[in-house]
Amino acid sequence: MNSTSSNTTQTTGWTSSPDGRGTYEIILTCLFTIVLCCWTSVCPNLPSLSDGGWAQIRDKLDLTCIGLLGPEFLLMIAVGQRSSARRSVKKFRDAGFTRWTLAHAFLADMGGFVLEAEDLSQPIPVDAEQLFYLIGRKHVDYPALTKEEIDDKSKTDSVARFLTIGQAMWFVAAFISRPIQGLSVTTLELTTISFIIVFFATSYCWMHKPSEVFRPVILHCETSIAQIRSEAGHHDPEAYQRTPLDFIDPSPYVIGLLWRYYVHLLHSLGIPLMSRPMTSRPQTRIRGDNFLKTELDHELFAAVFIAGFSSAFMGAWNFHFPTVAERNLWRCASVYTLAFGLVGSIYVWIWHRWLPPRQQVDELEMGQAGLPGQ
Repeated sequence: MNSTSSNTTQTTGWTSSPDGRGTYEIILTCLFTIVLCCWTSVCPNLPSLSDGGWAQIRDKLDLTCIGLLGPEFLLMIAVGQRSSARRSVKKFRDAGFTRWTLAHAFLADMGGFVLEAEDLSQPIPVDAEQLFYLIGRKHVDYPALTKEEIDDKSKTDSVARFLTIGQAMWFVAAFISRPIQGLSVTTLELTTISFIIVFFATSYCWMHKPSEVFRPVILHCETSIAQIRSEAGHHDPEAYQRTPLDFIDPSPYVIGLLWRYYVHLLHSLGIPLMSRPMTSRPQTRIRGDNFLKTELDHELFAAVFIAGFSSAFMGAWNFHFPTVAERNLWRCASVYTLAFGLVGSIYVWIWHRWLPPRQQVDELEMGQAGLPGQ
């Protein structure tokens, strides 16, 4: 705890709080604020048509766990989805589909449109890029779905979001006021502030993403999938990883491949961390923890908040700790977090912008192909 109210530094242990703030209230308030901000900022993708009623709640819990363990990862997921949605809007509007909005793009990328064809045993999800391809080649009609209808499908909990904003604003105001009054703040409160900042950015990125949509729009395709693939020069009906339409966007984001590889590796070891395994082939839903390709301005946006999150813990460098060992552990963890955020971001940016030769991507995909639960 940082103590600045007196000249003599005194270590304080667990403190009951009949008349003021005590240890229990600090812990409870911080944990409540972090979990509430994370839960309300998360927007999972649609479950598949065959999933049960608890599937989307499980997906939301999985994303919440990602946010609690590493809020910068959740932010990068949201930034990638927003960047993809914006690219989709530009592409559709340039082609004359002026009523295509960010809400449409998000809905497509979260599995809100599924395709039926004569040679498909079950409908498969199509993202915005695949939908644009199919519409442009007259395989499916442009979906007559207005933004108002999408908003009607979305079940945003306004009360929870209002409560979250109020709680976050109150917490930030209380945190800022204490040093001004010469009062101490704790490392847990500093950690909570860093989480709030990142979750605010995450909520902004998902502001136009429909929430709690359970049923997709079904698109009927008169052309067989085999013919669509054949026209594009893909004659092997089994040469795909997720769905037969993978060829439409053949350049995956390397970070997304790495993330899926390690998640699948954990599943193969019997550790179902973060996300539900994919057991069907072709896949019948779009994963909610995808890291999609991002534009430079979105990368810079994320970098600002990730840098703020990574450096926030350095603010407790001179806080008073009960023991020297605890102080040194905090300092080491703070330096590691800062280095991980900065060096990791630079590494990812260089790899994404300049490296990866196609064979590196192919090797990652082949590595995933040998793992269960795709």
